Amino acid sequence: MPTIPEEGRAGAGIPVWGGGVALLLLGGLLWGLFGGSSQADRTRAAAELSATFVEVARQVEPSVVNISTVSRPVIVRRGGGEGRQGVPSIEGLQVPEKQPARRGNGSGIILDPAGYILTNYHVIHGADRIRVTLAGGTVVRARQVGEDRETDLAVIQIDPPFPLPTARIGDSARIRVGDWVLAIGSPFGLNQTVTAGIISSRERDSAELYRRVGFQYFLQTDAAINRGNSGGPLINLDGEVIGINTAIASNTGDYNGVCFALPSSEALQVYHQLIQRRQVVRGFLGALTERVTPQIASVFGLPSAQGAIISNLGETMEVDGRVVASPAAKAGLRTNDVIVEFQGERIRHDGDLVRKVASTPVGTPATVRFYREGVAQTVTVVVGQRPGTTPVPPPAEIPARERLGFRIETITSRLAREKQLAIGRGCLVLQVEPGSVAEDAELRPNDIIESINRVPVVSTDEFKENLERLSPGAPIVLQVYRESLAPIPRIFLSFDKP
Repeated sequence: MPTIPEEGRAGAGIPVWGGGVALLLLGGLLWGLFGGSSQADRTRAAAELSATFVEVARQVEPSVVNISTVSRPVIVRRGGGEGRQGVPSIEGLQVPEKQPARRGNGSGIILDPAGYILTNYHVIHGADRIRVTLAGGTVVRARQVGEDRETDLAVIQIDPPFPLPTARIGDSARIRVGDWVLAIGSPFGLNQTVTAGIISSRERDSAELYRRVGFQYFLQTDAAINRGNSGGPLINLDGEVIGINTAIASNTGDYNGVCFALPSSEALQVYHQLIQRRQVVRGFLGALTERVTPQIASVFGLPSAQGAIISNLGETMEVDGRVVASPAAKAGLRTNDVIVEFQGERIRHDGDLVRKVASTPVGTPATVRFYREGVAQTVTVVVGQRPGTTPVPPPAEIPARERLGFRIETITSRLAREKQLAIGRGCLVLQVEPGSVAEDAELRPNDIIESINRVPVVSTDEFKENLERLSPGAPIVLQVYRESLAPIPRIFLSFDKP
């Protein structure tokens, strides 16, 4: 969950209320709580409000998933002499230093029975392995479909192990400041956590959050959102997703009462493009603009302090390291022109212009109204395509097999003496790869594997033979002797075969 410094189908038999009914019910509940004539009225109203939250949570929870990721460790190469952290090296040679695997946790929403899940870009970006835990506890592997850094959204897909429940998307434009909302996700890895609050503000400019112009406005809420909630849904009292929980404003990195969700209307557009193209295509004007201040409006003879003033413009411009032609320059716009309308819609500021252009289909002849030397003029600009990131390659099939990621050796009488082992039979774990299935299961070097699925093993060959008999997805239970836990050293470690 990014921190800003200071900064659908319902389940069978579950009723879905219309917006008008929910509002009338809520109005009655509040009257009962604060305007009722008796304690009985207030008690009844409180119970009904609680029941509303329970019903909405029950509708949406089955479609909310936990997402855990693992990124392989980075090998850092050091020069001659003694490396950082005391890593020895031979003069003139490069000695690799392996960093620990990076692990992440977030949330997501199932939007299609085919297994498409919407989440945040920052939850899955750079992950080598993505695992999804469904509401009932089933764990499945996922593949990346597409991602969009600009809106911090991404789509992953799983192979459905059974018919999947899906969330319903609502109209975020209808949400109002003061409306009740619920947030569902996995804060700190605690799956299916539900919190409640209200909409604190609408159209919170992304420039206020990230200190740069972006492509979106946010809904602000005081519903508790923490690390691990990223990518989870913000829900109205109709059980509809009206936002994707994305960021918080906090001095500590944890919930501080100010949280942000990307509106569902924006998220749905990005979702469909990622499904179809594996990337988001946005309109491009090719001009750098700034917000019109009252001082700029006065000096440039504008009727009001609104619009976007062009600060930099050339025949070409560089975007993300690429030199591209400027549609604005080709249409005749110049530096110091102040754009006040785009396609007949008023422009409030530079961020507003960026978002309107970005959402316009590439190739559209767009009417632009602007002021030059205090005189209003109109020009037509053919919207170009904004250079973006390389699309994610077509998703491959999820591999059926994966290395367990550990190395073992048969315990002989000689090895037991050399290592001063407490027991003299089984398989000694020599190494566990960072980020592997074995590390996920908490297997450690120097553990002694005594049995696999209740079958005793006395050699690596026996262990491998028993392992090979199991099909992918079969449960594996290892009985392990861990001397550091003495006097109760035996534990069970369990996982599914990749």
